[in-house]
Amino acid sequence: MPESRSTEPLVWVDCEMTGLDLSKDSIMSLACFVTDHNLQMLDHTGYEAVIHHTQAQMDAMGDWCKQHHGASGLTKACLDSSTTAETAATELLEYIQKYVPERRKALLAGNTVHADKAFLVQEPWTKVVKYLHHRIFDVSAIKEAARRWAPVEVLKKSPQKAGKHEAKADILESIEEAKYYKRVFFDRRNDGH
Repeated sequence: MPESRSTEPLVWVDCEMTGLDLSKDSIMSLACFVTDHNLQMLDHTGYEAVIHHTQAQMDAMGDWCKQHHGASGLTKACLDSSTTAETAATELLEYIQKYVPERRKALLAGNTVHADKAFLVQEPWTKVVKYLHHRIFDVSAIKEAARRWAPVEVLKKSPQKAGKHEAKADILESIEEAKYYKRVFFDRRNDGH
């Protein structure tokens, strides 16, 4: 059977972690925005959380995380935060449900979002992933397709990422990047082509 057109929303999530080792690292902060299937924001405020971490957890981070999260202020924000992962997970799910009333419809979206999902499938975040569709919408996959098959001028005009490694800034960049690829690859032009 051919694929049918989807009008389901996209739940954009970006997480900043203490590292990438699932056995010991954890989510420090995250941001979430929900768009419709055409990448129009359903809410411009989004959801953001900074999760409390102890000094010992911050000290256990690798050099890259210590440097970047220290410079961005995230390390201090995590030490100062009183938000638990459990609270953030509940609030995140409630935020998503406000814009996505039906379970298993919306896709988790982002750049290299499988890395975020790897942390979100763990407790206490599991309920968030279980609420969403099993497929993901990864802008990085479109980018990799473009790097292989798109005309060079399309690549030259693609949005450049600032590389801030701040959840809200990163997710907004991902949405803009998706809008660019949608425009150049998928939107039908009005000139008959």
